[in-house]
Amino acid sequence: MKLSIKNRIALFSVIGIAGLSTIVFIAIYFTVKQTVYNEIDEKLKFEAQKHINEVIYDKDSVYFAYKDEWLEREHLEIEVYPLFVELFDEKGESLDKSPNLQSKEMNLDLNQLNSQISNERLGGENVRQIQVSLKHNSELEGFFVIAVPLGDAELVIKSLQESLLIIFPILLIITFFTSRFISRITIKPITSIAKTVQEIKTSDLTKRVPEMNNGDELETLSNAINDFLDRIDAAIKREKQFTADASHQLRTPLSVLKGNLEVLIRKPRQPEEYVETIKNNIQKIDEMTDAVEKLLVLARLDSNQTAYNDLENISLNKQIEVILTNYKLQILKKQLSISFETTESVVMVHKTYLNLIFDNLISNAVKYAYENTRITISILETKAHFEVRICNKGPQIKTEEFNDIFNPFYRNKDHEDFQEGYGLGLAIVAKASKQLNIQIQVYSEEQTCFSLKIPKLPLT
Repeated sequence: MKLSIKNRIALFSVIGIAGLSTIVFIAIYFTVKQTVYNEIDEKLKFEAQKHINEVIYDKDSVYFAYKDEWLEREHLEIEVYPLFVELFDEKGESLDKSPNLQSKEMNLDLNQLNSQISNERLGGENVRQIQVSLKHNSELEGFFVIAVPLGDAELVIKSLQESLLIIFPILLIITFFTSRFISRITIKPITSIAKTVQEIKTSDLTKRVPEMNNGDELETLSNAINDFLDRIDAAIKREKQFTADASHQLRTPLSVLKGNLEVLIRKPRQPEEYVETIKNNIQKIDEMTDAVEKLLVLARLDSNQTAYNDLENISLNKQIEVILTNYKLQILKKQLSISFETTESVVMVHKTYLNLIFDNLISNAVKYAYENTRITISILETKAHFEVRICNKGPQIKTEEFNDIFNPFYRNKDHEDFQEGYGLGLAIVAKASKQLNIQIQVYSEEQTCFSLKIPKLPLT
């Protein structure tokens, strides 16, 4: 059987209250019962002590002194607080008894020589009695028994029992409906959150659940759901952006490939023409592959995944030397010279992201440098940073374009005329630098320089 949350809360509340109430009611019942019996027992002990002082031992006989006064007193008390008294000899024979006993006889246990209080039956009536042994000169002379009826006490205890049995189900019913009412109020924010989530569609992920600024679990839940929706929204936007960027960048090369192949099959051609066309198409495919890889890198950088996991101690100068080695052929082909001014520089950083930054900047420095010029790379140390500068002499970048060059697909006209590209390298540099908390500055006068301020300590 499926139960709603408010019914489950109500059910659990009823079960809890039922258990607790049972324990409390049982404790109340037995406490009251014991209290009533204790009061009766105190009365019996008091009467027993009083009557012991009135017993006279005469040779082989035992009797009550001042019996007339005692009978008169018992007569006055009989209607208010009936007290039954009976005197026995050591053999259990009745010697004397109060008038209110009439023909009734009290229960006597000859084997019980110590004082004993117990519940007994007397003439069809429940009584509480005390039995006391009478000793004179260490000799057992007899017994006397005092009893009081339990009618009033039993009535009080029975009334209490009935009251508790009536209160118990009423309490459970009140608990059930009160719990449902309270749970309805309690889960109302959850219902509101669920309703809002149901209204959110993939076509519009801008809607968010109401924020609960009350410092409890509901605030944690609403913040977690909103954070989750933010991540989904960002992922969908990245997917749409990647799709748009990929289609934008691949449409033209694919059209060129298709045109080349269509021209190639229109008529028979010389083998050299086939080879030349195939080479051109392979180059286009390589360019497309490079573009897709860079788009994927941008998509991963856009995912806001932290770059402060998997940190490593990286030597900046060694990392740059490795990347320069990768571009050795291009450097030799353009007859470029490299000036590398370095100092011992080790930082704790995400190696892959740092490699993306250095690789793209050094690649651009080589790609856009004029032939027979110098590329200058330097590492300077400050108190909080290592500043890495990568400079080349090539087409200048206008000051008003310093911010635009880091946007995806932006191409400076002078650079576009000088060298073909997709305008993705510096976008990757900007986003990877943001992940690593690296500041980038651009200078372009006689030389074009990119300055990186790399923190000595990672951001935590």
